[in-house]
Amino acid sequence: MTVSSLSRAPEIWPEARTLRVGTGTVGVVMSHGFTGSVQSIAPWAHALAEPSADWPGARVIAPRLPGHGTTWRDLSRTRWWDWYAAVEDAYLELADEVEHLFVAGLSMGGALALRLAEQRSVTGVLLVNPAIATRDKRVAPASLIHRVLPPQKGISSDIAREGVEELGYPRFSVTSLATMTQLWRDVRSSLKSVSAPVLLMCSREDHVVDDLSGQLIRRSVRDVRTVDLERSYHVATLDHDAGLIASKSRDFVKELSQ
Repeated sequence: MTVSSLSRAPEIWPEARTLRVGTGTVGVVMSHGFTGSVQSIAPWAHALAEPSADWPGARVIAPRLPGHGTTWRDLSRTRWWDWYAAVEDAYLELADEVEHLFVAGLSMGGALALRLAEQRSVTGVLLVNPAIATRDKRVAPASLIHRVLPPQKGISSDIAREGVEELGYPRFSVTSLATMTQLWRDVRSSLKSVSAPVLLMCSREDHVVDDLSGQLIRRSVRDVRTVDLERSYHVATLDHDAGLIASKSRDFVKELSQ
């Protein structure tokens, strides 16, 4: 094995590369979740970008978060501020080129979206099964001793729709989980500062994220509009309710950008 092969960056999955789609005066920065990839939110991004008779379309950037779409070991070398920097860079790319700028996220991507809304000016926030906390009592102690724990089984493809698969890692380092919980704490500490309206879309049955995150968001943010996703599991953007997510998202963005 050569030195060059040891230092070579891991190959990025084609479906996981940063997505830039659409045109117009409305921008959307959209983030995927923990151990997932852009593939999981691509239909949502395309639905917002595609113009129709009553929808002009939006300009959407869905960045690949560092450490994602490659290998789980690559992910273990990144930290939450690396992920947030990718979302903020996308925001800065759009900020001077659109009149209204929204931020959207799935799962942990929802935490990144909320942090951007805490730090920057946005017109609105769109969330699908966001993760900013958990009732699982194993997470906190695991995060404290993450360096001595073995990799854990992956969490991808929690989807009710048969034959649909989310591209994600088969396992993840507990170090990666620990840095995500640091992100959660950071987001929760400033949640009440979110002044933009939030569209909160949550599955009735979710095997990855429990109801605590949604409760905290509804309790802390002044303007929260909710949508129940009754036919989907966690990765609802690839599930039976993908069409509902698209239509509710377009309605929300249209209302706030008029």
